Amino acid sequence: MNISRENIDEQNAILTVNLTKEEITPEVDKILKDYRKKAQIPGFRPGMVPMGMIKKMYGNAVLVDELNKKVSESLQNYFVEEKLNLLGDPLPSEDQDNIDIENQDIYDFKFDIAISPEFELNLTKRDKIDYYVIDVNKKMVDEYIENLQNRYGNFVEAEKADENSLMKGELIQIDSENNILENGIKKEDASISLKVVKDEKIKKELIKSEIGQIIQFDLKKALPNESELAALLDIDKSKIENLEGNFQITISEIKNFVPAELNEEFFQQSIGDEEVKTEKEFRDKIKAEIQSYLETDSKYKFMLDARSKLINKLKLPMPEDFLKRWVIATNKNLTDDQLENEFPRFLEDLQWMLIKSKLAKDNEIIVAPEEIKEEAKKSVENQFKQYGMSYIPNEYLEKYADEILSKEEERKQIYDKVLDNKIIDYIFETVKLNEIKVSQEEFKKLFE
Repeated sequence: MNISRENIDEQNAILTVNLTKEEITPEVDKILKDYRKKAQIPGFRPGMVPMGMIKKMYGNAVLVDELNKKVSESLQNYFVEEKLNLLGDPLPSEDQDNIDIENQDIYDFKFDIAISPEFELNLTKRDKIDYYVIDVNKKMVDEYIENLQNRYGNFVEAEKADENSLMKGELIQIDSENNILENGIKKEDASISLKVVKDEKIKKELIKSEIGQIIQFDLKKALPNESELAALLDIDKSKIENLEGNFQITISEIKNFVPAELNEEFFQQSIGDEEVKTEKEFRDKIKAEIQSYLETDSKYKFMLDARSKLINKLKLPMPEDFLKRWVIATNKNLTDDQLENEFPRFLEDLQWMLIKSKLAKDNEIIVAPEEIKEEAKKSVENQFKQYGMSYIPNEYLEKYADEILSKEEERKQIYDKVLDNKIIDYIFETVKLNEIKVSQEEFKKLFE
């Protein structure tokens, strides 16, 4: 076996893998003998089928299979020995001659390959990249605290309703003359949140109500959402369409929502920090939390700007014709229009991948197993925070993180995220930052 390379240009080449039938005959014969032992063909005892028949039935298929294996192994070994960094995978060459598997004794398999461009990337403080610092103002802190107060607030009993009240009472279906409907729907302990009442006229009437008062109204008009209405009445959703909408409620209980008070209990409940005792300490903590959150956004924008700057600075040459062929080969359902529209983005992504790989290699940026574990725990913690759980014991974080990392695809995603963050941190620390202070509104406009 022999492999030769014909360089077309700096990035394109043709590899020719030369194999003889003699080289793979021993392995083909071995497989066919095994087939013969296991073959069950009518008229022959097991193991007694003539070898000529076995070769006629399976010979070419086994030969093709072994040729593919041998060629694949040979190519992989060649890439390692020659230290070739390829773009995409080898493709059958457009110059490939027809091969007669059965009658030829010598085979030449040709493959087109694309070689990654060689380049240097030395970042210094002479490289300047914009970094947007988002101002955390009093309004943002107030709104954040207000959301927390609402999240940890409670309903308390009240004599009169307001627009956020929870109203309970006996709900009974009535006819067009406001008489109780015989065999109509009756719900003894119905709960209606005035926040979900859609009809403003009905909502205003309910807001004026007091305990013991009877209010008659069109329930379907008040709650047009069929799922909400079915849940309220404990009936199947399919019955809602033909439901007569008039009901009366005898109000037995009114509860008004009261946001959590700004006290030490609320501070610890909402942020899980026992050292925060005063409102000022709480506000400072919230401001720092908002800043940390916004720094993540700023870093993301910095990454986009760094990516764009480095791609434009290096202008890495790309073997576009080969890469288009490779994209089509690996995406069978891709249309010509999709290729035309998506290929520029694909080239940018590929260049950015090469740049990141170069930075990681040249600066020995690696990802340790414990860093992957910590990122998985952070991901779990953030998920719990979305459900209002600010403190999660470490043993639970460990458990859920291990479950995530047991899945290969999710582990790779976390690995890539950690590596990307470390590369961005390296760029952030190495280049000169052109800091630009902006409001949150101004920052959002940068993405429009």
